[in-house]
Amino acid sequence: MRDLRQRLRAAGADLGESEEFDDELAVAVKLFQQSRGLTESGVCDAITWRNLVEAGFNIGDRVLYLRSPYFRGDDVTWLQMRLGNLGFDPGRVDGIYGARTRDAVREFQINVCLPPDGIAGRSTVEELMRVFGRSREHIHGVRELELMRHSGKAIADASIACFGSLYVEVEAEMLSARLKALGAKAIAHAADEQSWLANLANQGGFDLVVYFDYSSNGVHVAYYSGFRYTSPAGKRLAEEVSKGIERLSLPYAVGTRGMTLPILRETRMPVVVVGVANARGWQIFGPEIVDAVSQSVASFIACPAG
Repeated sequence: MRDLRQRLRAAGADLGESEEFDDELAVAVKLFQQSRGLTESGVCDAITWRNLVEAGFNIGDRVLYLRSPYFRGDDVTWLQMRLGNLGFDPGRVDGIYGARTRDAVREFQINVCLPPDGIAGRSTVEELMRVFGRSREHIHGVRELELMRHSGKAIADASIACFGSLYVEVEAEMLSARLKALGAKAIAHAADEQSWLANLANQGGFDLVVYFDYSSNGVHVAYYSGFRYTSPAGKRLAEEVSKGIERLSLPYAVGTRGMTLPILRETRMPVVVVGVANARGWQIFGPEIVDAVSQSVASFIACPAG
């Protein structure tokens, strides 16, 4: 409990010295979750704790390089943002030091006459801080937008992963069946370990992923946005899905939001999370929502740029 309070204080929370998980601490956890694009439960679950640990790293605190498991943290986020704004593409800004980030570091090192070892140590970080020419736009976002303009295809040529938490496994399977009926290649899996599903999606190389879950209120449609970066394709897909669900005139408010849930953060393709308020909402309106999502996905596949 003491460590949790210390990490929250380091992240900006104003907390007392109580040794209990009281209302004050629950509010601090909830505010931290909100700031990081996580589910705002007020409970310090495994995902929240990992994000708290990551928030404690500043650039220069450690040497960053490609390893397994990957380095994660706000120092990696800073590195990815700086590289991307200088025109070296590390992939999306996700705070995870993967192969694309290593390759972008190498490209930068070559340009400033440093040994291209892909290791972000003191000399590389100092050069990143020194170099001018910073753009407001991140190169990966620019490239993703350009790809969207030229990547439309027939639904029969698309491969789609239909995922869900264990509570909505039936709906994930239903979506897979709907998409197959439209001609797409689709699979369905349900698991509460989102990182496992993200890895499955990456290995399969799908065009996009839909993940069904519960929401705390109404219907939410989430896309990847965090660390001052938003996935253009993910946001566009979420907007298309939201419009499709809104046409159903359900007794729920429908909203879109950027989040950093593992299924959004750790995948390499556009992903959307569709959450409905509770089990009863899925039971009553599930088939309609699934139909709307399948049609929206087909529209996005045909014309990603809108």
